[in-house]
Amino acid sequence: MVSRRALEEAVLGAFRGSITYTRFHVRGELPADFKTRFVEAIQHRAFRDLDPGEEVDFRDGWCSIEHPFDVDLTPEKVFFNGYLNLGYRVDTWRIPSALFKASFRDAERQYLASQGLEKLSRAQKKDLEAVVTSALRRKLVPAMKVVDLSWSLDEGVVRFFQQSPKQHELMMDLFEKTFDLDLVADGAYVAAELRGVDEATLDVLPTLEPTAFHAEGV
Repeated sequence: MVSRRALEEAVLGAFRGSITYTRFHVRGELPADFKTRFVEAIQHRAFRDLDPGEEVDFRDGWCSIEHPFDVDLTPEKVFFNGYLNLGYRVDTWRIPSALFKASFRDAERQYLASQGLEKLSRAQKKDLEAVVTSALRRKLVPAMKVVDLSWSLDEGVVRFFQQSPKQHELMMDLFEKTFDLDLVADGAYVAAELRGVDEATLDVLPTLEPTAFHAEGV
């Protein structure tokens, strides 16, 4: 059972937790029937629980921005006036190292005794590690993190309430697969491009270096 406090600490976003966010710009045009198409695509990539028997360490997907366990994503739960709001949920198996080592030693001892062996081969060790991992996962609850995502459809701007580059990478991958649109992180180059700066100036921007307005060592 997940405690209320643990759930609150795992949720980051517009309605609770951190109020800091990273801006992304959406590249591409919205289809005429985007509401229908987007809801179908979101439902297709809604979060699915991790299965202890699967050989995956984490899984991500969409959930309701208001309720992390709600993955029945209808239009009423996704669209708010001119915004598309979702929760980006990632569940990860995190088995404490000490628990795994102790459990593996116990399983190894029992296996060697039952098979009359003195030492495991590399293949046997790998197989036993998988068995122990699966057994421990059935006793544990995956670590959960949920981050709010708010897409201003008129602006073409996505606000993602998380600063982690790794989380950005994972979210962008899921977003682009879901909506078939590209995301570009906000920055000086993108800002200049959006403001219609000419191509010659844009080409120079990546070569510019910051200027220090103070003496070195101060």
